[in-house]
Amino acid sequence: MTAGMLLRMLALAMIWGGSFLFMRIAVPEFGTGFTAAGRIALSALVLFALVRVQGLSLDWRRRWRGYAWIGALSAGVPFVLFAYMAHHLPAGYSAVLNATVPLFAVLLGWYLQRRRPSLSKLAGVVVGLAGVVTIARFGTVTLTAATMLAFVAGLLAAALYALGAAELKRLFNGVDPVVTAGGSQIGAALLLSPLLFGNLPAQLPPLAPGLALVALGLICTALAFVVYFRLLRDAGPERATTVTFLVPVFAQVWGALFLHEAITAAVIVGLGLVLLAVMLVFEKLRWPQRRTALAATAALAPCAGKDG
Repeated sequence: MTAGMLLRMLALAMIWGGSFLFMRIAVPEFGTGFTAAGRIALSALVLFALVRVQGLSLDWRRRWRGYAWIGALSAGVPFVLFAYMAHHLPAGYSAVLNATVPLFAVLLGWYLQRRRPSLSKLAGVVVGLAGVVTIARFGTVTLTAATMLAFVAGLLAAALYALGAAELKRLFNGVDPVVTAGGSQIGAALLLSPLLFGNLPAQLPPLAPGLALVALGLICTALAFVVYFRLLRDAGPERATTVTFLVPVFAQVWGALFLHEAITAAVIVGLGLVLLAVMLVFEKLRWPQRRTALAATAALAPCAGKDG
């Protein structure tokens, strides 16, 4: 990964870490459905305008099915699930669950591509789940039916993100990230339109939740998805989804600073296990490929000096 990719990943982690803070502010006022649908509607409007300003074409007639599919996987359904979580879990908890995306990417790669994962990747999946269980069992949240359902919702959202990343690479490889982001957000907005118009506020909301919803739509969705889709295009789905291991760090910081959420020992241990899990997945992805390339280079060196 280049320095530019790493900087974009850091900026994206800061933005997405803030999204869990904004959801904790917006959801109690607007509710689950309107918050999820509202942020996507704002994002879709901004990205559609950006596509037009840049003179790009969505090629809607040919790609609309792909836009709807990617929109549902990468935004529509996960945003509803995370908005539901914001009712019951602190921002840091939601972000830790979001950090399991690379672990689901490993499992999905095993199932969809029939490619058995390495021992390191399997260990990463087990360690990551142990981290989630540690936070759920020993954290500050009381385990009830609602909070357990919120944990399940977070894991399901992470699995959908992983599937969306793989499908994006398959369906829109080589397409401009602005086009992909705009089309998928429009598809997601159409999918969630019943939740938007069926839950319109009866009166003008307070300033803070309104600003939080705007920030969710314009910064944490429109801007973030352009950056994310560019990372997917340049770095590939397995590397790009590792941005999620940085998100909990910023979410914990923002939650502690602005919402006074406690950072307990259980949260730190659970977060550490999740980060270790992602590192196991990521390191096994990088270094064996480098060793394979070096071995191939050595083998082909006598043959006209071609590299591996």
